[in-house]
Amino acid sequence: MAIMTCDSISLQRGSTRVLSDFSLEIEEKAITAIVGANGCGKSTLISVLAGDLTPDSGSVKLLDRDLEQFSLSELAAMRSVVLQHQNFWLAYSVQEVIEMGQDGPSLARVDQVMSELGIAEIAGQSVLTLSGGQGQRVAIARALVRDTPIYLFDEPFASQDRESRKALIEIFRGLREQGKTIVIIAHLADGDLEWCDHIIEKLS
Repeated sequence: MAIMTCDSISLQRGSTRVLSDFSLEIEEKAITAIVGANGCGKSTLISVLAGDLTPDSGSVKLLDRDLEQFSLSELAAMRSVVLQHQNFWLAYSVQEVIEMGQDGPSLARVDQVMSELGIAEIAGQSVLTLSGGQGQRVAIARALVRDTPIYLFDEPFASQDRESRKALIEIFRGLREQGKTIVIIAHLADGDLEWCDHIIEKLS
């Protein structure tokens, strides 16, 4: 069963047509990988699925309801989003950044999620001192502490080493076992995505 659908969506940013008459279905309680060449609009597509960008034409539906009809609070309760690039500019600690703006149940999950992502040992470290991979895992942790039906990840493996990738895959599998829907943008070969339920190729 599809939890999200895009029907013939198009989007132009400046003089560039980023999405052109593109359609897809995201299956519920499954891991879907969206792959494709650099610059083909994958990151833009994640922003459209998150409701952060509105296509110029076509429709995006979540649970058979137009995404534009959801309020910001409703969207926040339905999906967690991790963008590819993180811009930390204040010297908060890792744990402070993860906890920032979270509710009680999310705060109760912080220690477990940091441990699963291998960042518990840097909980007190300033986010301004982190490597790219560590910063990316902090952003992923902020998403994972929230209990939402849908998780959207833009290139979660981009800055990760082999062990961190393995840990992330296990986390994604665990989310699927909990009945969650996971969408990842991945710049990987199909053979490296055999653990996914569906692979969608986004062509330019």
